[in-house]
Amino acid sequence: MTVLEMMIVLAVIGGMFFIARSGFRLLTRADLVEDSSELTAVMRRASQLAVEHGELHRVVLDLDPHDPDKADYDPKKPSYLIEVCQGQTAILRNEKVHNDDEDTKRAIERGKQRMNNLPADALGGSEPEDATRRASALAGHHVADRTCVPATDSFTGEASGKGWLRKLHRNIKFKEVWVEHRDDGVTKGQIAIYFFPIGSAEKSVIELTDGSEVFSVLVYGLTGRVELHDGALRDVNEHMLKNVMGNKDDKREGQQ
Repeated sequence: MTVLEMMIVLAVIGGMFFIARSGFRLLTRADLVEDSSELTAVMRRASQLAVEHGELHRVVLDLDPHDPDKADYDPKKPSYLIEVCQGQTAILRNEKVHNDDEDTKRAIERGKQRMNNLPADALGGSEPEDATRRASALAGHHVADRTCVPATDSFTGEASGKGWLRKLHRNIKFKEVWVEHRDDGVTKGQIAIYFFPIGSAEKSVIELTDGSEVFSVLVYGLTGRVELHDGALRDVNEHMLKNVMGNKDDKREGQQ
C-alpha cells in the first residue's frame, strides 16, 4: 500500500469513529434529557400531593442502590420514589432517610429504663405504640417521630406506591445532591427531599449526568417550585444560600 492509500484508510476509519461516537452521544443526551425531565415532573407532583392531601411528602433518591432484596433491584440503575409521611414535620439536621433497627432498639431500651423510675400513671395511656414512642422520646431518639411509606399513585390507583418508583437509564446517574437539611453534598447512599403541606419545600439542587454533560434540577424553598436547568450551576451556594429576600446568606439556616 502506498502512503496515500494508508492515509485514506485512516481517514475513513477516523470518520466512522467520529460518526459512531456522535451517534452515541446523541443517544446518551436523549436519555439524560428524558430522565431529568421525568424527575422534574415527579418532584412537582410530590409538591402538589403534599398540598392536596395536607400531609408531608418526600422524594427519596437512591443514588447507589446496594440492597439485593429490594424490589426491582438493579445496581446499575439509581432510582427515586415519592413517599408520604405522618408525624412531626420538622426535619432534623443530617437526619437519616430510614431508621436503623439496632439504634432504634437501643434507644427504646434506654427509654424504658428511664420510664421504670417514673410513677406508673405519670405519662398516661396504655397503648403499646404510645409506650414505644414515649420510650424513644425519653431516650432522645427521634426515629419514632415520623413514619414514611410509599405514596399512592392517584393516576393509576397503584396502592403499593410502586407506581411512583422511577429508575434512571443505565448510562445516567445522580452526580451530586444538595439539600437543606444536609451540611454537605451527597454522592452515594440515599437522600430525601421534603415537600410541606403549606406549599413550601426543602431548598435543593440535584445534578444528573451521563458522564459528560450535566442537567440540574432546582427546588425552591418558599414556593416549592421545581426548575430544570441545562448544565451545572456555577456555584451551588448561589441557590442554596439565597434567602427569601433574594440576598445571599453567609451560612444556611440552622448552621452554627
